[in-house]
Amino acid sequence: MITIYKQTGRLLNLQDQITQSQVFNRLKEHYGDRETVARNARYTMRSFVAWGVLKDSDCKGCYKKAAPVKIVDKDLAILMVEAALLATPEGRATLGLLLNNPGFFPFQLPVMTGDFVSQNSDRVDVVRYGLDDELLKLKISWL
Repeated sequence: MITIYKQTGRLLNLQDQITQSQVFNRLKEHYGDRETVARNARYTMRSFVAWGVLKDSDCKGCYKKAAPVKIVDKDLAILMVEAALLATPEGRATLGLLLNNPGFFPFQLPVMTGDFVSQNSDRVDVVRYGLDDELLKLKISWL
């Protein structure tokens, strides 16, 4: 489920520790109160712990954020930005929103500019607006 990592990231941006029920409640608001939603969310949360993204807390059903994985490979960081653009329905977003995407909570991305991303990727274009705002968009014609 794509929104589990986003909801987890949003909650972790607000507080140091989250509960399973907080994530479940946000997912229920989006998908409805179904057993499959709760079951898949439970599996995903346990996978986050197994992958080292979250750590179990002292109380049951509580999780803490693990140390973020530092992304040093610029090509990998650009690929992650492209993936975030593909996950956006419009296929475009500002660079600031992409780099601070709540779904990237397990990672620490390097500092990048829109020009750097567009020069090193043949699938992303950069459009400047305002004084220092950069909009990244996919070059794919079917979007």
